Amino acid sequence: MHDSHIHMAMEPLKSNVQEIVRAFLDDGGKHILTQGTDIADFNDNFEVAKIANMIKDNCMQVAIGLHPIYFEEITLQRGFTEDIFEKSQKEIEKFLEIFNKKKTEISAIGECGLDYYQFTLNQTYTEDMKEQLKEIQKIMLRKEIQLAIENSLPLSIHARDPMGEHECMNDTIRTLAEEGKGLIKGSFHSFTGTIEQLQQVLDLGFHVGFNAIITYKSGENVREVLKNTPIERILFETDGPFLPPQSVRKNSKIKQKFAQPKDIREIMQVATEVKNISMDELERVTDESYQSLFI
Repeated sequence: MHDSHIHMAMEPLKSNVQEIVRAFLDDGGKHILTQGTDIADFNDNFEVAKIANMIKDNCMQVAIGLHPIYFEEITLQRGFTEDIFEKSQKEIEKFLEIFNKKKTEISAIGECGLDYYQFTLNQTYTEDMKEQLKEIQKIMLRKEIQLAIENSLPLSIHARDPMGEHECMNDTIRTLAEEGKGLIKGSFHSFTGTIEQLQQVLDLGFHVGFNAIITYKSGENVREVLKNTPIERILFETDGPFLPPQSVRKNSKIKQKFAQPKDIREIMQVATEVKNISMDELERVTDESYQSLFI
């Protein structure tokens, strides 16, 4: 059992790392991949992994990357000015400096990718602003793909469209194909695309990450994607502390609702029903996939 995408440096996970990791290991858990998303949280992820790996050697791996909305966040903080590309380039250079110092501790590059959903939450953006932010995201993703190739590392990919749209997923797949040239591997985290896009992701050689969305009543489209994904390309994830499973969401006795690695068991139980496969077989094959990608 593994958790291929979680943010262990975020609260309340960070403050309870020992208890959370022990609960996962006691339930048969093997590996956790914690994801850095911006320059400020990279060191916290390395520290959390150090604590976890003192409990059980090599049970936690670290990915670092710049989440695509990172550039939007720094733009909002500093104001949308004409030198946005110059400022973004400086942030990319900071990331590369940290990466080069820490590369021996890194098992993957992520969370990285493209995100056009976030734009819908800010009604003040002009179309020109949106296009500039999209271009900055693509520049960073291409940099991270190059790093993945140069360092033989997998990618943990984020791609999120506004509801009912497909531009972001299509741009992500196209960028991976053009820049990666078949030389990269990794996982599409929390995949919510179409069956056609799923096939394109599989054709690229990527795995697909499934989380607690498949436990939700509203997750029928993702369960359909799971049904069409070969078992050898499936990974499981929580995206904790986000996306707690249905049992946590509906439990009124749980005051603080968040996802953690031990929730993978519930996610996998639903997956066994969707795929009509035993838990033992599902666990064996998917753990092998995690090992081949991230260990």
